[in-house]
Amino acid sequence: MGVPIAMLFPILLILLIIVSAVLKSPKVKGFLGELSVRIILKKLKKEEFEVLHNIMLEKDGNTTQIDHVIIGRTGIFVVETKNYKGWIFGSEHSKFWTQTIFKSKYRFQNPIHQNYGHIKFLEHHLQDYFGPFFSIVAFSKRGTLKKIDIISEDIHVVHSQQLPRIINSKTVVGMSTDSVHRVAEMIRKANCMNKDIAKKHVQTIKQERKIRDAKLERNMCPKCNNELIEKSGKTGKFTSCSQYPKCRYTI
Repeated sequence: MGVPIAMLFPILLILLIIVSAVLKSPKVKGFLGELSVRIILKKLKKEEFEVLHNIMLEKDGNTTQIDHVIIGRTGIFVVETKNYKGWIFGSEHSKFWTQTIFKSKYRFQNPIHQNYGHIKFLEHHLQDYFGPFFSIVAFSKRGTLKKIDIISEDIHVVHSQQLPRIINSKTVVGMSTDSVHRVAEMIRKANCMNKDIAKKHVQTIKQERKIRDAKLERNMCPKCNNELIEKSGKTGKFTSCSQYPKCRYTI
């Protein structure tokens, strides 16, 4: 005897609500964004590139997590992925970028600066590598790159679908195929990713953010602990450290 459709409907509705809530969670969105980039990077020729994902490196007691590292004969490509929606505004040297969703604006750390830190960690572990590093920030389709000002030729801010084109656009060969494999193996050996370290890394980031936010609430500079003051510039009012130019912290 079949189950009446009227009885199944509430169950299906509950399941739909649960699945919808799960898919909207930041962790799941992040995972799906990372997965889509992995699929896109599979378009690169295996015989020409080594593609590494989710690399965690340690330096001087600190750790950093890199979304994707691609090693080719033309250099090393370091990819930071962002799954933000809305309009995205930013420039190469600004401390923060802006995400605009309708009339609401949200600031987030300049991902180019974030990727610069990743490259420094890689340089620490690849001291025999003297080729170029290319910094790529890849946004998902959810975001519209409204106004992005980039000057440096080795920095790119694109949508994820453009990654293969950007990587293949570099034509100056500086490494042999053997060197590509050797560099990739060095990064694999330096990779310290495991559950305990990953958990500690996340906890450290949360703690640093908590300390920074607490200082900002007290109008205190997160970098040097001096007072923050409001100033006026060409683009309007902004807040910076009272010890400028010794401390250049700016909000």
